[in-house]
Amino acid sequence: MISNKLYVVLLLLFASYIGEAQPVTATTYQVKVETAVNAAENHDYLNAIEWFETAYQESKDPNLQVAIGDMYMLLRDYPKAEKVYERVIKRDKRDEFFDIKLDYAKAIKAQGKYKQALDELNAFISAVESDSLKNDAKIELRGILLMEKYPENIEAAVSFANEEINSPSAESSPAYYTDGTLYYSSLNAKAPVTIDGQEGEYHAKIYSASRTPQGDFSKPVALEEAINRVDFFNTGVSFSQDGERMYFTREKYTNNGVKNAQIYLSKRAGDKWGTPYPIESLNNEFKSRHPAEGELFGQRVLYYISDMPGGYGGYDIYYSPINGDNYGIPVNLGQTINTSKNENSPFYKDGTLYFSSNGHPGMGGMDNFYATWDGKKWSEPENMGFNYNTSYDDGFLRFNQGGTAGFVVSNRTHKDKKKFKNSETCCDDIYTIQIRDLVIDLKTLVNGSKGPLEGATIELFEGSRKVPIDSKTNFLSNDFNFLLDADKSYTARITRDGYYPDSISFNTNGIFDDYTVNKTVTLNPKPEAPKRTVSRNEPITLKSIFFDFNDDKILPEAEKDLAYLKSLMDQYPDMVIELSSHTDSRGDNEFNKKLSQRRANSTKTWLIEEGVTSSRIKAVGYGETRLLNKCKDKVKCTEEEHQLNRRSEFKIIAGPQTIEIKGEE
Repeated sequence: MISNKLYVVLLLLFASYIGEAQPVTATTYQVKVETAVNAAENHDYLNAIEWFETAYQESKDPNLQVAIGDMYMLLRDYPKAEKVYERVIKRDKRDEFFDIKLDYAKAIKAQGKYKQALDELNAFISAVESDSLKNDAKIELRGILLMEKYPENIEAAVSFANEEINSPSAESSPAYYTDGTLYYSSLNAKAPVTIDGQEGEYHAKIYSASRTPQGDFSKPVALEEAINRVDFFNTGVSFSQDGERMYFTREKYTNNGVKNAQIYLSKRAGDKWGTPYPIESLNNEFKSRHPAEGELFGQRVLYYISDMPGGYGGYDIYYSPINGDNYGIPVNLGQTINTSKNENSPFYKDGTLYFSSNGHPGMGGMDNFYATWDGKKWSEPENMGFNYNTSYDDGFLRFNQGGTAGFVVSNRTHKDKKKFKNSETCCDDIYTIQIRDLVIDLKTLVNGSKGPLEGATIELFEGSRKVPIDSKTNFLSNDFNFLLDADKSYTARITRDGYYPDSISFNTNGIFDDYTVNKTVTLNPKPEAPKRTVSRNEPITLKSIFFDFNDDKILPEAEKDLAYLKSLMDQYPDMVIELSSHTDSRGDNEFNKKLSQRRANSTKTWLIEEGVTSSRIKAVGYGETRLLNKCKDKVKCTEEEHQLNRRSEFKIIAGPQTIEIKGEE
C-alpha cells in the first residue's frame, strides 16, 4: 500500500521523486490507471510503478506491464526492466508489442550483456518497419560492434572517490579549482527523504573539499547560502581558467523531471565568492545547464547545453562568446557534435571538446566522447573508450591543467558504492582518474576446451585481501585487461557458469618500465548434472524459493528454480502440478496457513506470467501442517531446522506418470 505522506526519493541525477499518493484500497480500476499515468507524466516513477502494478493485478493488461518496464528504465533499474519486458515479449504471440524489443535490447546492453544484446538488435532491425526505430537500433548495434576499436586506456586508473565525497544519493559536476580544491554538487542524502514538515533542506548543494596528505579528500563543506540558494538544486559547477569566475546552474524539479534551469555567474571577491546573478542572454523559458568555459575561433566562449527551440533534439551543446562581462548570442555547435538525443557536460581543454551523449554510438547509455577543433570545424566525435565509459551512464569527464588527473561521473557498479535499496545503478557517483606514467597491466585470455570462452568473470585480489580490488565480466569476448601497481602480489580468480573455476597468481616486483603480464587460462567444463526419475505425487523441493519474513513477493534468487520449473512445464505439456508452500511452526497457525497460500499464489502467478496455463497449476498453502522434522510448537529448534520446513514444492497430479529432472534439483 502506498502511504498518504509525500515522499522524496533521491534516485536519479538530482532527481527528486515527489508524489502525493492515495490509498490503494477502495479505489476503482480506472482511478488506479489514471493515478499511475498522472504520476508517470509528472516523472513520479516509483509511485507510478506502485499504481501500475496494483492495476495490473486486477486486469492483467500487458500494456500496464510495458509501462512498468518503461518506469524501471527511467529509474535505471535495468535488471527489473529486462525482466518485465521479457515477460511481455514471451506472452505476445501476435507481436502486438514488437516495438518494446528495442527497449528490451537496451536494458540488456545497459548491463553489459553485449552478445545477447547483439542478437536482439539484429533480430529487431531485420523485422522492424519504422525507419526511426530501425535507425535507433542501428546506433545501439554500431556502438557494440565498434567496441573492439575503442581504446583500452589502460593507463587511466579510475578509482571510486572516498566516502567523504560519494553518498548513497547522486553526485555530479566535479571541477578542479586553481588551487586543486574539488568542487562538486551532491544531494548528500544517506536515505530517502520523507516530506512530512520535518525534512529540512534536501536540495542539491555545491560543496568543496581539499586533498589530504594521504591523497583522499577532506570532509566537504557546503558553500554559503548565497550560492546554495534554498529550495533550488544547485549544480553544474565550473570555473574560468584564471579562477576568477564560477559558473553553476540553479534548477527546479517536478519529481524526476527538470522544470526550470538557469545558468548563474559568481565572481571571486578576495577569498570568497560574490553574490551570483543569472546570465540573462543564456536564460529564457527553455532550460540551460552544464556551463564550462573554453575557446573557439581564438576567443573565450562559454559552452553549455540547452533544450531551446531550433536544436537537433533533446539537449544540444551551444556556445556563447565572452566579451568582458557580456555573453553573446548562443550558437548551436552543429550536427557534427549534436544529435537527435541528448548531449551533456561539455568540457574544453587545449583544442579538444569533451562531452557525453546518448545519440552517438556507444558502449552504454551516456558515453564520454571527444572532438578536436582545427580552426574551422569540429572533427567527428570519437568514443573515449574503456575505463572512461562502461555499459552504464558516464559523463562529466574533467581533467586538471596538466592532463595527469581528472574525474568522471557514473552510475556504474562498484564494490564500495553506497546505494539505496531500490536500485544498485540508480545514482551517480564521482570517480577519480589518475594517468599513470608507469603502466603495468594484466592481459588475460580465457578459453574453454573448444577455444575462446565468452561470458567469464575475473576477480582481481591484491596480496592477502579477501575482497577483490577489481572485477570484470566480458560477455562479448574472452580477453581481459587490468591495471596493476608495481611491487605487488596478485591473484586472479576466473569463473564462468557451467565451468570449474581456476586462479592464477603473479607479482610485479622489480618492474621499472611499462610491462604487460600475459596469462592464458583454460577452464574445464562441469559434467552435465545426472538425471533422475520423479513419479506422480512425489514432492520435489524448489530449493531457491524463499520469501522475506511475513512477505509473499517472489525474490530474484527464486527465479532460477522457477525458470527450471517453467522449462519442465514446456517439456511436458500435459503435466498438471500441485504447487505448495509451507511455513515453520512459529507464529499463529491460521496466519501461517494464509501466508503460505499467498506465497503459493505468488509462485503460480509468476509461472502464469511466463505463459503457463492457469488450469495446469493448483496452488495450495499448507502452513505448518506438513513439517519435515520435530520442530512443532514449543519445541526448541535451530534456525537451520526451522528453515527445512519453510519450503516450496511441486508434484505431478495429472498427465505423465513420471518425468526426468536434473539430479541436483
